[in-house]
Amino acid sequence: MKVNLLSRLEIKKNYNEIFNSKIDIPQYIGNEKIFSGMKHPIYTNKKIIGSWHEGSEKDIQKAINSSLSVYWSNISWADRAYLFLKAADLISGPYRSIINAATIRCKSHFKVCELIFSLRFNVFYTNKIFNKQPRLGFVVARTPFNIALPALMGNVVLWIPSEKQLAYVLMEIFKKSGFPDGIINCSF
Repeated sequence: MKVNLLSRLEIKKNYNEIFNSKIDIPQYIGNEKIFSGMKHPIYTNKKIIGSWHEGSEKDIQKAINSSLSVYWSNISWADRAYLFLKAADLISGPYRSIINAATIRCKSHFKVCELIFSLRFNVFYTNKIFNKQPRLGFVVARTPFNIALPALMGNVVLWIPSEKQLAYVLMEIFKKSGFPDGIINCSF
């Protein structure tokens, strides 16, 4: 019971910090955060809580070029798996309340436990199919859940997320986990 209360207080603290700040969400391309200037508002209950930057055709091409210049498939499967497991550990530990708060703020039906499970399950599943499935090189992904499997297989990913605010936090977690720049690019 005490743990739940502390967890709730931490989520509430993070929620209040997020709610009282207007976040400006960039694209993540290579080692850059791109603020295109083509901003779109993010609303909660008719209140603008932040904005995200739309990618241009030039930004998308830059993301593709950035991804193709990275030799991710040359990194061992075990090292790639380690990075995803490290991201899952960060999400289940120090970032759990931040992701929960961001999820509440953007009125998402997304659940932190689903993301943690997805990252860990993809590592388990990839281990079973790794030598049987060819790598494609480059994949475009639409949601938080289908970025892990292609990247674990050695592909680079251009991620076009639907939950912009959540993507912002996840990209920071991937960076902290040690993902090389350009493995997962994020454009809207």
